[in-house]
Amino acid sequence: MNIRMKVMNWMVIVLSGLMLGAHADERDKKPEKLEIRHSMIGYRSTLVFYSFTEQKAVLVVEINNQDESFPVTGTVHLFEATTSAEELKKWINNQHSDALFIDAPTPVIMEKLPVGFCEVTARKQTGTSENPGPAKKKIFKDFEVDLSIKARDVGRKIKLPAFTDTVRVHVESK
Repeated sequence: MNIRMKVMNWMVIVLSGLMLGAHADERDKKPEKLEIRHSMIGYRSTLVFYSFTEQKAVLVVEINNQDESFPVTGTVHLFEATTSAEELKKWINNQHSDALFIDAPTPVIMEKLPVGFCEVTARKQTGTSENPGPAKKKIFKDFEVDLSIKARDVGRKIKLPAFTDTVRVHVESK
C-alpha cells in the first residue's frame, strides 16, 4: 500500500466522525471557535478557526475585510491521529501570532474548499472604531456577519458538518 493510500485511509477513519459515524449528541455540538480580527499593526481580514478536536481537524475560514462584499474562503487542515487538543491550539496560535510554538504539529493534509462552501448570509453594521494598531487615525466600520458553513463531502465518504455562526469584521472607511 503506497503512502497516498495510507493517508487517504487515515483521512476516512479520522473524519468519519465529523458526521457520518457520529452519535446524535456529537452532531449537535458546534466546533470550538477562535476568532482573530487584528494583528500588531491593526485590523486585518477576520480569521476564524473551527477545531474538531476528536477528528484532529481544523477548518480555517477567512473573511476578507477590503470592502463590504466580504469574500469568504475556507481550508481544512487534518493532523495525525495522535495530535492532542493542546497541540491543535499551538498550531492555531502559530497561524495568526508570532509562531512561538516550535513544537506545534504540522497538518498531514490541507484542502482548500470550493467557492460557496462558506457564505455570508447577512451583515449588519454595528458601529465604527479606530484602528488599534500604529495607524490609529484610520477609522473602520464594524460589522456582524452571519456565516453559513455548508456540509461538505470531501470525498472518500467523509463529510464536514453544516453549521452557522456570527463573526465580527472591521472594514476600513473610505
